[in-house]
Amino acid sequence: MEIPERVKQDGLVEYADSLSKLYSRNNDAQNRKKKGQFFTPSQVSTYMCNLFEINQDTISLLDPGAGTGVLTAAFCARILDYNKTVSLTIDAYENDTNLLPLLEKTLESCKLELGKKGHNVGYNIYDRDFILQNERYLRTPDLFSANEGGIFYDFVVSNPPYYKLNKDSHKYTATRELISGQPNIYALFMATAIRMLKPRGEGVFITPRSFCSGLYYRKFREWLINNVQITNIHLFESRKDIFARDGVLQENVITKIKRQKENNKCNKLAITTSKGKDFGKIRGIEVQSQDIIVYRNGETFIRIPASPIDIDTLHIVDAWPSTLKDLGLEISTGPVVPFRTKKYLLPELIEHPKSVPLLWMHNMRDMNVTWPLKKNKKASAIHVCNETMTLLLPVKNYVLVKRFSSKEQNHRLFATVLLKSEFPHRDVGIENHVNYIYRPHGNLSVHEALGIATILNTTIMDKFFRVLNGSTQVNATDIRSIPFPTIENVRRIGETVYKSKHRSKRFELDSIVTKILGIATRTNKNTEKSRSNDE
Repeated sequence: MEIPERVKQDGLVEYADSLSKLYSRNNDAQNRKKKGQFFTPSQVSTYMCNLFEINQDTISLLDPGAGTGVLTAAFCARILDYNKTVSLTIDAYENDTNLLPLLEKTLESCKLELGKKGHNVGYNIYDRDFILQNERYLRTPDLFSANEGGIFYDFVVSNPPYYKLNKDSHKYTATRELISGQPNIYALFMATAIRMLKPRGEGVFITPRSFCSGLYYRKFREWLINNVQITNIHLFESRKDIFARDGVLQENVITKIKRQKENNKCNKLAITTSKGKDFGKIRGIEVQSQDIIVYRNGETFIRIPASPIDIDTLHIVDAWPSTLKDLGLEISTGPVVPFRTKKYLLPELIEHPKSVPLLWMHNMRDMNVTWPLKKNKKASAIHVCNETMTLLLPVKNYVLVKRFSSKEQNHRLFATVLLKSEFPHRDVGIENHVNYIYRPHGNLSVHEALGIATILNTTIMDKFFRVLNGSTQVNATDIRSIPFPTIENVRRIGETVYKSKHRSKRFELDSIVTKILGIATRTNKNTEKSRSNDE
């Protein structure tokens, strides 16, 4: 691969971006994906570096997972517009040997161009694993205390690699205090880089949004909130535009932090939104920290409202007094995992040997369970035997919630009811892509089941959930944290829906819930405008 020289008219960012494109053309996309390599577009890099507050004349910059150096180039382009000369030290980490010559070309160009303006620039390229090289920054008796010794930076700019961390890896062992389950490595890059910031140093990261909620990132969220001040969050409306050339469909956010431990509840955050890489049409709001950082049910969440209507929605739903636990309810994930129980699955119900119905997401239709219903040759039943008995549930009244929604659906949440009176079977299997809500010590009444399902299906709850969770996955942990009205109002809603016979029309469910709960805000006006899309 021949590396082109930078021509005079090429800006620093454009040159580094062209090297990223050159590398992508000459390296297989699947191999890049395995390494978690997704190069930051030039427009995004420039936007990220414009978030920094630069007011010193001696600057140290850290770029972990530097790639071809496009983020560092954007930072240097920012310095070119600075009104005084600076002394800049750049430390860039990149352990892909194929990228090192490209990265060096970018950094040498940055040094040359800044030198022409009188700036003094020095850089170091570390061809080492960033986390393993710097794990000592996390190895302290108290992860929440300041680290002594080491090198510390004024600024960190980072597009860390994205891939799931293997539990057998040394990285997992070295950082286990910060992670649960099988999280993505990007969170460990963020944590390590943040610990390498000076007090009041700033970091800007572009990452998936998944760290904001979910069980795997619970420890990391708690650590983050206790160690930094989040000052800016940028959302992209398009899931596919940012890393389109790498074939990535991911909800990404840009997060700016300051390395300080101040009371998060006393601060405001700037939340901005753009369609994609076009930052010419940015919408923004200022939000109180208590609307963003929420502690509920022993969990910490980072919510991202993008509009005044989102804020209204948060205030309305946050005022509801109950959670599932308060209502005496629990949510679990369907225990039947198809690939583990393949030899016990059946295309249809049989009597000998005994079998019972198996419910999938496609069996959930218009607040009702439709079974049997064929789709993609999926099994409709499961054998009853010693190996499957622990996977089956007694038929009672349940609320079923889809664990996943398609990217094209207007609504993220979809719930239905399984009613004992309408399902003439003794036991049932529930597939692993379906969550189910139940009363552990007793039974859900018909009205309670319909009330819970109705609330989950409303537009206001869907908006609330989108602010909480940016992915298409609906985790049981997130549902446990969602506020609900009192059990009396849940029953009133369920009874009204039962009598109305309108289980399939979302706008009818919206109308019932808003009337019973006395909700009258601009949130509902917006719901009225979007009604035609739901139908």
